[in-house]
Amino acid sequence: MVRIQRRPKGAPSRRVRTDSAHAAWQALRADIKGAKGESIVRETLASCGLPALHDVQLPSVTGQGFTQIDHLVLLPDAVMVIETKHYAGRLSGHTADRWWRQRLGCEKDGRLVLSPLYQNAGHCAAVRAVAAPIALDFQVVSRVVLTGSAETDPALTECLLKPETLAGEIRAAATRAPHASRTRIWEHLVAAQRKRPVTSA
Repeated sequence: MVRIQRRPKGAPSRRVRTDSAHAAWQALRADIKGAKGESIVRETLASCGLPALHDVQLPSVTGQGFTQIDHLVLLPDAVMVIETKHYAGRLSGHTADRWWRQRLGCEKDGRLVLSPLYQNAGHCAAVRAVAAPIALDFQVVSRVVLTGSAETDPALTECLLKPETLAGEIRAAATRAPHASRTRIWEHLVAAQRKRPVTSA
């Protein structure tokens, strides 16, 4: 038999979280949404048939710690650096802005979010630092993929790709002639990743 506890008379109708508990809940939600978006892009890349790395950690160009990259794809003549965002609501801002604004529902002010273009610029710099000693003319291209339901201002629409658009671009790029240092650069990127502890099953 299941017993149902009644709410005491005069008690609040919902549980109130502390600031720290609310922050932890928000961080967990962000992690879940991020993992969902990255999973979608991972499946998209697998369908393209080119070498790819996921959740890559390379030394930061600032010399302090590592920078985390969602996806790397080896094209014949370039490395594509992909930042994935799984946003809802509406995004506004400009491609040159460091911060964008996200509004959910009827929110007027919303909240500031770091521009994924700005974020991915740091990732691309880390990849160039690995590739430069091997070939200065090897391209590093930045792509931001939006997997959520968010609507965007016209100023942002052209710089945010959907997974299917990304797949089309990669398949088209796969027909280009390969760069002479392509394999060596990829090997250096694989070797430069942060060594992670092996966990037992």
